[in-house]
Amino acid sequence: MNKSVQSLGLVAVVLIAFAANSLLCRWALLVFHYDPVVFTVLRLFSGAVTLVGLLYWLPSKPRLRLLPFSSRRFWLLGASLLLYALMFSLAYVQLDTGVGAFILFVAVQLMLLLVARFTGQRLNKQQVLGALIAIAGLALLLLPNADGTYIGYAGLMLLAAMGWAAFVLLGKGSVAPLVDVSSAFVAATLLMLGLFFVLSIPFGQSFDIDWFSNAFFLAVTSGALTSGVGYYLWYRVLPLIGVQKAAQLQLLVPVIATVMGSLVLGEVLTFIAVIASAVIVFGVWLFLVAAVEK
Repeated sequence: MNKSVQSLGLVAVVLIAFAANSLLCRWALLVFHYDPVVFTVLRLFSGAVTLVGLLYWLPSKPRLRLLPFSSRRFWLLGASLLLYALMFSLAYVQLDTGVGAFILFVAVQLMLLLVARFTGQRLNKQQVLGALIAIAGLALLLLPNADGTYIGYAGLMLLAAMGWAAFVLLGKGSVAPLVDVSSAFVAATLLMLGLFFVLSIPFGQSFDIDWFSNAFFLAVTSGALTSGVGYYLWYRVLPLIGVQKAAQLQLLVPVIATVMGSLVLGEVLTFIAVIASAVIVFGVWLFLVAAVEK
């Protein structure tokens, strides 16, 4: 199979998985009133189990293993993933599916572009124009919901974006995607369990894990499939497309998530949202054309 076609297919699968993460989390919290901390624990743990299973099941020479616990990269990956996952869940207590995805990926977009600029990568005028058009479209998508109740939860999603941006940048230099993403989930799970213990014992916070409920299965699906396998595929494709293209492609996620939220959860898909989605797609296309010609 042509490498460009294969990369395009992987990107499409990953973007749908990322959007599904927003849907599954919002679904569990909105419809089933699941605890966001419990959702995060289950998501990380199920992702870790799935990925470690793949790590030791898939044939490889030499045999792939987790990064050592003494490795700085092991804990950096885990900390960035945990920051993203926990803040993501807490933010979706209030934010609609598409709105949350908008805040997350636009913030990531800006952070990655700033990093690219400060590390010496130049953007031409068409790339800058494409980025601005896409951001304007996403702003238009957000405006109908931009009231005071969103401010605090939007801040939580900004923190999630910081974690995800760090995770993406760490993945840029990945030479063993499955090792890195498996290690990230294991480290994040260990850190999350430590936080879970701190909140449960000294502070007396109780968490009710409703085993085998609908929300439980949504959390496990989010961890094992749309997060674990999705991130592994993302780490595989990231070195092929570069950080700047990755940042722009992620802007399609809020559009997909908005449609998913409308179809599954009945969230309102307005005429303005449709127009905003078209503007986003145009901005992404403009940037990518400029990146190819560069």
